[in-house]
Amino acid sequence: MNEFLCKLNGAAKSVFGLAKDFWELEYSAEILAAAAIIIAALVIARELRKKYAPIKLFTNSAGVVTVSRRALDELVQSVCYAAGTLNRPSVKIYSRRKRLCMRVSIKLEAGQKLAETSSELQEELTNACREQLGVEKLGKIDVEVKGFKGILKKPAKKFDPLKIDDNSDGGQSNTPFSSPI
Repeated sequence: MNEFLCKLNGAAKSVFGLAKDFWELEYSAEILAAAAIIIAALVIARELRKKYAPIKLFTNSAGVVTVSRRALDELVQSVCYAAGTLNRPSVKIYSRRKRLCMRVSIKLEAGQKLAETSSELQEELTNACREQLGVEKLGKIDVEVKGFKGILKKPAKKFDPLKIDDNSDGGQSNTPFSSPI
C-alpha cells in the first residue's frame, strides 16, 4: 500500500511539473482557450443532435423503427385541435427510460373545464400513440395550461349614456351654451 501511494505521489508531481512547464510557454493561454472553445462546441453539437434526433419507438424483426419529432408534433397537434384547444399547442417530446413522454402546453377556451379537458386530451394522446404509432411503452403525458381565451363572465348590463332627443321639449336645447330664444 505504501509503495502504491509513493507511485501515485510521483505521478502527481510529474503531472503538475508538466502543467507548470506548459503554462510557462509563450502561447499557453491561447492554446487553453482554443481547447475550451472546441470542447464547448462539441458539447453544444452533441446536445443539438440529441434534441433533433428521431425517437426510437420499438425494434421488430426487420430492424429499428424511429419517428421524427416533427411527425410526433403533427400527431399531437391534430389530437389537440380535435379536443378543442385554441391556438397552436407547444409540445415537448422526449424519451425517458426507453418510454415516449411528452409535455403539451395548451390554451383553453373560456367555459372548458380543466380536469375534463386535460384527462380527455391525455386519453386521446395515449390512444393515438398506441393505435397510429404502435407504441407499447408510453410514459407520462403532462398537460400544462398556458391560459384561457375568451370572456369568462359576461358583464351584467352594458352601460349606455342617456340620449336626449332634441325634438321632445319643443325645440329647446338642454345644453349650457345655448341661449334662449
